[in-house]
Amino acid sequence: MMRRVLTLARKEALHIRRDPRSLFLAIGLPIILVLIFSYAINYDIRHAPIGVLDQDKSALSRELISRTRSNEYFDLRVLLDDYAQADDLLKTGAVRLVIVIPVDFAKNVDRGADSAVQLLVDGANNNTALITLGYVSGLMRKFIADIFAERLAGQGGLRSSGIPMVEPRTRVWYNPELKTTNFIVPGLLAVVMMVMTAMLTSLTVAREWENGTMEQLISSPVRGNEIIIGKLIPYFGLGMVQVMLIVLTGTLVFRVPLRGNLFSLFTVCAIFLLCGLGIGLLVSIVTKNQQLAYTVAILTTMLPAFLLSGFISPIASMPKIIQIVTYFVPARYFLTALRGIFLKGYGFGQIWTEIAILTAFAALVFIAAMRRLKLRLE
Repeated sequence: MMRRVLTLARKEALHIRRDPRSLFLAIGLPIILVLIFSYAINYDIRHAPIGVLDQDKSALSRELISRTRSNEYFDLRVLLDDYAQADDLLKTGAVRLVIVIPVDFAKNVDRGADSAVQLLVDGANNNTALITLGYVSGLMRKFIADIFAERLAGQGGLRSSGIPMVEPRTRVWYNPELKTTNFIVPGLLAVVMMVMTAMLTSLTVAREWENGTMEQLISSPVRGNEIIIGKLIPYFGLGMVQVMLIVLTGTLVFRVPLRGNLFSLFTVCAIFLLCGLGIGLLVSIVTKNQQLAYTVAILTTMLPAFLLSGFISPIASMPKIIQIVTYFVPARYFLTALRGIFLKGYGFGQIWTEIAILTAFAALVFIAAMRRLKLRLE
């Protein structure tokens, strides 16, 4: 049996070697996709263009403007004179946000009364708008807290009465710099692996049917499971090369931390790779046509991996019925394991559930592919 399997694997490897497009699809395209998506998908806000409309003209408002100007998240482009100018700048996209400091801002702060600072934001891009608003709101809260802390400390305030001052000190774990690439790159590894492996193997059996060589395999003593295993071996090797190249690109180019061990990473990648290869083989066996197999493979891997794995948006924010559907998407479990390994240093003890589910999914797909191929051969 092993000799027949290795012969089939050698035959499939020759097909790959003789087709430069397949080699590029397997080796070059994943790296290109990772580079494009990692640079293109970025939720970080740095030097966002903003404007300030200061209606108070006080020392306190000027201090607030000074803090805004020195903040790395914002780029103070212009000091406005009126609301009409703010409307024009937001409409043209010259600024993303305008801070309006109202009249009597300093007086209200001195009296301890409510003093609202108005924020006018360009909501055309809701994600950017929400992040920018969050940064500005945090800046305002810290500014007011610092003012009252200084005044209370200068007057004896709470400290003289024996009541301690409470100063919140925030520490972000696992992704201290809140870099988007640390979150995106592991997700890209899941998406690219699922799509590329299914695309490559979806053409294998369909190509045999179209070229008329499947009849030769049927007449030979080779069994259905031997055909599947023999065709799987070269693509499994290519898939592991893809994993190595993507991991090197993420860690060396984008400086994504890899806190877990490589053995855990490559083990879960190998199991997920079998899932993708199995899906591609099943599609190839069912369709018997390369063009149709390619289309079906894209629809059954790319869309679920992008939309239902938690790569683009959190699963918890999806409708309940969609959340149920995500349980049948293997990329969901792989993505959870990957982010745990990369960012939190997870080992087998923390990801054994995901490994078990992916193993069961791979086994089911291969059983279905073998049975379907057996029916085709008969």
